[in-house]
Amino acid sequence: MKLIELHIYGYGKLEDYVIKSMDRFEVFYGENEAGKSTIMSFIHSILFGFPARQSSEIRYEPKNNPKYGGKIKAFFPERGVAVIERVKGKAAGDVTVSLEDGTIGGEELLKDLLKRMDKGIFQAIFSFNVHGLQNIHALKGEDLGRYLFSAGTIGTDKLFNTESYLLKEMEQRFKPGGRRPLLNEKMKELKEVQASLKNAEQQNDQYSQWVKDKEELENNIARLEGEIGRLEQIGVKLREYKRNEKLVIEAAALERKIQELDQSFFPEDGLNRLEKLDEKLKQIHTRILTLKEKQQKGQADLEKNRPDFELIGMETEINARVENLPLYDQLNQEKRLLESKVEEISEEISLINDQLHADFDEESIQDINTSIFIKDEVEKLQQAQQRSSDKKLQLEEDFDEEKRALAELEEHADTVKGQLLDEVRRNQLMKELDLLENRERIRSEWQHVTDQIEGVKAREATEQTRNKKQQKNARKQSLLLGGIFLIVLIWGIANGTWLLAGVGVAGLIFLAVGLLKSADDTEGDHSADAVFLSKLIERERSLKEILNSQPGGNLFSIKSLLAKDEEAQLLHRELQVKIGQQQQRFEKVVQQFEVWEADNVSLSQKKGELLRQFGLEEIDGPIKLLDAFQLLEKQKQYFRDRKRTRENLKKVTLSLKDMEDSLKVLAERFLQNVNLPPVEAAGLLKRALREALEQQTEYRELEAKLAELGEELAALEKEELILSEEKAGLLAQADTEREDEFRLKAKNAELLKGWSARHEDIVHQLFASGISEEDREKILTGISLEEQIEGNSVKLEACKRDLTQQFDSIADVKHKMKIIEEGGIYSELLHKYRQLQHEFAEDAKEWGKFAVAGDMLSKTIGRYKEERMPRMLAKAESFLSILTDGVYGKIIPQPSGSGFLIEREDHALFEANELSQATAEQVYVSIRLALAAVHHDRYPFPIIIDDSFVNFDHKRTARVIQLLREMSNQNQILIFTCHRHLLDYFSGNEIVHMGETSKNTV
Repeated sequence: MKLIELHIYGYGKLEDYVIKSMDRFEVFYGENEAGKSTIMSFIHSILFGFPARQSSEIRYEPKNNPKYGGKIKAFFPERGVAVIERVKGKAAGDVTVSLEDGTIGGEELLKDLLKRMDKGIFQAIFSFNVHGLQNIHALKGEDLGRYLFSAGTIGTDKLFNTESYLLKEMEQRFKPGGRRPLLNEKMKELKEVQASLKNAEQQNDQYSQWVKDKEELENNIARLEGEIGRLEQIGVKLREYKRNEKLVIEAAALERKIQELDQSFFPEDGLNRLEKLDEKLKQIHTRILTLKEKQQKGQADLEKNRPDFELIGMETEINARVENLPLYDQLNQEKRLLESKVEEISEEISLINDQLHADFDEESIQDINTSIFIKDEVEKLQQAQQRSSDKKLQLEEDFDEEKRALAELEEHADTVKGQLLDEVRRNQLMKELDLLENRERIRSEWQHVTDQIEGVKAREATEQTRNKKQQKNARKQSLLLGGIFLIVLIWGIANGTWLLAGVGVAGLIFLAVGLLKSADDTEGDHSADAVFLSKLIERERSLKEILNSQPGGNLFSIKSLLAKDEEAQLLHRELQVKIGQQQQRFEKVVQQFEVWEADNVSLSQKKGELLRQFGLEEIDGPIKLLDAFQLLEKQKQYFRDRKRTRENLKKVTLSLKDMEDSLKVLAERFLQNVNLPPVEAAGLLKRALREALEQQTEYRELEAKLAELGEELAALEKEELILSEEKAGLLAQADTEREDEFRLKAKNAELLKGWSARHEDIVHQLFASGISEEDREKILTGISLEEQIEGNSVKLEACKRDLTQQFDSIADVKHKMKIIEEGGIYSELLHKYRQLQHEFAEDAKEWGKFAVAGDMLSKTIGRYKEERMPRMLAKAESFLSILTDGVYGKIIPQPSGSGFLIEREDHALFEANELSQATAEQVYVSIRLALAAVHHDRYPFPIIIDDSFVNFDHKRTARVIQLLREMSNQNQILIFTCHRHLLDYFSGNEIVHMGETSKNTV
């Protein structure tokens, strides 16, 4: 199923809102309150009906528009395009379904299109949102694995909630080894009463025998009741067999028909394909005859228009010669220019020889090495000479600067040294500082202790006030509770209800103990505060005495003097270090001068060597080596240019002669005149060629038509051969030689397809009714169901009669026991024991209901794990491997109960609660998508996703979007989001922007 168009008449805030041309992958983007949830609800409501008024779901009835509802255009693979319109009417709305073949229907037709899918299952499998991920955040421990299992079973957390509810209810009633659950408490009390009852029973031997008879009768009654229950279950099962007997018989008959019918392979849609092939072969044969007639007529016309192919064969050469006539004048001009250029280059060569004081010719200049390596060496040498000159200037500046800096540092160090304190004066000031700092510390501690004393006194006053209020309130509450417990005690004594009397006594004792404990706690708190306060006062007195015994002095002035002296000493040490560093820099500059002188001598030697390689001699005055090298390169280039120009002059002369000779040959061959000037010969040749080409054009048109006819004829013959082979292959696939045999097989294949579909539908209905293969075999081969039902009814009636007799017998025994039980402690104990037995039995029945429900749920889970889960898990594992980039690849069901184990790539196994939060979310998404994927064959519905990936980082988001794109090849994908950053993963034509207006067409 694929949604094509949505038209909202009125739904929530959206009115007359249309979304057209929906593709297989659509993203609905809009801010909060833009209408995304409204559109999701609209799709659910149109397909499955509006929510009931008493339902918790929002109905989205428009406030300002009388129209309520809309229509959806969708494509169904089996029925084509359908328009589903639902408007306000009955509770779920009035629906109209229109198919493209003209069929119009209502709810029944819509249910057939949706394959009887209901709204709850659709939302559980094909529609999910961020709440599923929020549940993962809220769950811990074993609950997380059970939640994932529930999501993989029915798509929601209903299975998980049901399992948790049953377990909680059972543990509230009974828990092995527990004390607080109700059945545990009653079992303990029952055992105590039973022990007391046995002591009383020993006083009466006859009573003991009746008790044995009673127990035997009760066992018989229990056995008969169990047998009656078993027979009733058998009767229900037999009646279910009887109800489905016709389906079982029909399924068996269909199986026999299918087995008897020829099941050999028959091509899909074979008969239709054969008829189409026959029709095509007939059309092709007619077209071939027509084309052959046209081909014969065209061949005759072709022979009448044959041109002079010898002249046309020289077309390229003739055109080239004619087009080269302007070049003929140009070459004459170029010849004169080249001769002038040779003279200019020779003058430049002489000028450079004069500049270099040399006499180079073509041979000697070639011996000079002007390669890029020599040029690089020259450039490096000249750059090195320039750097050497610059370095000398820099070294001279550095020498003066370092010498000046050294003198300044030495002068500053002498000044600072004169400001330092002598050693004796400094030691005296240090001693005075220690005494004064100790006094300040003691004064600070004394002030702190004084503040603590005041705080404790204030707290005692506040605590006394608060305790008085609390004691007053406690006395009021105690009096009230005491009065209540006293009334309960008096009521229990007056009515003989000793349990109430015991509760009253226990309550009064509890109140008395609480009052005594409260008083003790208050006194304990007061005594602790008093001890702490006395210690603080003692400490304050000792600190005050120490302060009074300390000498006086100016702490600030001493600290100031010592700090200044410390700064001066530190500065003096720093200056000494700087002086040493400055002396090292000065010596370094001197060493650099020596290195420069050695480098300069080496550069001069290299320069002389290069001049000798260039064939030049050193002269007075500075020679720039790079300028000399460039003149040599230029001289070499001039010699090469002169040689190249002379060669070009020779080529131009030869070209002129070649043009004149070729035109004479062409004129002699086609014009029979060798004495024509070049220009006139070219004009006459061009006119003769134009006439021949016009005749050739007409000839080629006729040839092209014949070629087209030949190609079309060959194509038709080839197509005829292919279709004949395809027809023969179609017959061979069906293992037939004649068309009549093929058509007979087509009829059988159609019957087989119908019977197989009906058989599959019956098997599905029987499976839904809980009838297995073994049950079907019993129905077909066993005793007739009427006889089995009648025999079971007879046995049931007999058991009921025996049960009535047992009830009569036990009533007689109970009457005899009652006579003995009428007086004394024994009767009271027996009454209490029976009352407890009855209560225990009732509570046990209640616990049994939940236990049976839990057992049935466990068996259902086990059956699902064996039959249906493997296919879903295989798909989920492939999805999980994609989402985690291969880190996690297997999902293994727990051996017992619900839950999963996740296998990492290193084969380590993790329970769901051991995974990181992000990985648990990826497992959830994989399972939900796999659940939708495995149902695609039967229910090919769209997958609707509402902001389920907002917690993923960009890598996880990219992988899950890629996975959804792959799934969109089968299921239509609709994503609703309010997060703008997610739009980067989609193209513009995949995004539907939700507008703010009430009328919009997307």
